[in-house]
Amino acid sequence: MTILLSFILLNILHDAVVDTEIIPVEDFDQGLEQSWVGRYENFQEIYSIESEGDEVFLSAVANGSDNLIIKKVDIDIAEYPFLNWSWRAHTLPEGGDESVKKSCDAAASVAVVLNKSRILPKSMKYTWSTSLAKDSLTKSPYAFWPARCDIRVIESGGDHLGQWRKVKVNLLEDYKYFYRKEDVKKKHVRAIVIMTDSDNTGSTSAADYDQFFFSKQ
Repeated sequence: MTILLSFILLNILHDAVVDTEIIPVEDFDQGLEQSWVGRYENFQEIYSIESEGDEVFLSAVANGSDNLIIKKVDIDIAEYPFLNWSWRAHTLPEGGDESVKKSCDAAASVAVVLNKSRILPKSMKYTWSTSLAKDSLTKSPYAFWPARCDIRVIESGGDHLGQWRKVKVNLLEDYKYFYRKEDVKKKHVRAIVIMTDSDNTGSTSAADYDQFFFSKQ
């Protein structure tokens, strides 16, 4: 009995430790909850919940749209520096280039909001680009100083279209790099933004998203 009780306690403690290593954000199993809001009221015409077998995910299809969805969070990236998710692009916007205003569209993008200010917003954005090289860096042409949106290209082109790709980005290191910080004791992310858009190119973008969580490792 003592050995069994010890085994049970060890498992409980192990589960507690594991749970503190991650902070779940969204797996879409409960649908598009009220915690997600759109730039425009018709966002559910673009973003919907789909399933394949037992897998439930967010599907986005944009036809000349710049709509997005956003969920408030409050995560200290000094403690939980990694943001993880899965995505799958289906259709790339024709001629999409996130660095140029007239073609600033991406099949899939995930951004974290660093500053909630409507006047001086600051964010870091990760994209699946049509034309920009993987791992390249740029800035949104729509963010004018002192507002800013720094962009890192995670996937590029059509080599992996239709394939789920797991993403893990180090938000803390990116923040330190973009903002020239050496030592960050605390920095909170205030929201996560998902956007599949095609308004500037006047074409179509389509992608799926799933399994968002923050982690220590």
